[in-house]
Amino acid sequence: MTEATQFRRNVHMLRWLFVVPSAFIGWYVGLIAALVIHRAHKAICPAQYLVSGMCHAPWTPLVQNSAIIIGSILAGALVVLLPTFLAPSHRQRVAWIAYGLGLLYSIYFLVVIPGIWHAVLSAAIGGGVVLWRFFRTDSVASKGVT
Repeated sequence: MTEATQFRRNVHMLRWLFVVPSAFIGWYVGLIAALVIHRAHKAICPAQYLVSGMCHAPWTPLVQNSAIIIGSILAGALVVLLPTFLAPSHRQRVAWIAYGLGLLYSIYFLVVIPGIWHAVLSAAIGGGVVLWRFFRTDSVASKGVT
């Protein structure tokens, strides 16, 4: 076996090893995005609405819900996108498995914390859009249409 062939096999194996961790990284990126939006809102909150370090402005619930929805959409999308792009082969299966497991994980959270239905729905939509775009792009590429 040549050195180049061995290198390709090692890269192939490393890509498979990072498929699952990449889904978790995608989830954490969505979580961090929601936290950044929340912190930014708290940082720019007018002084008259700050009580004990919490912002009680009239628009606070809207910003908090928006942060959760944006973070969930991003998490759902990245949970499908990152493993699919890292997988060296069987990308369609990886995309479906990532979406299915992400959806099951979201439903588990919904059972544990019943009030987060909008986060679960947002994550399902975000992952579903990426899944749909991946299969749409993949089917167009397989037909040879540019």
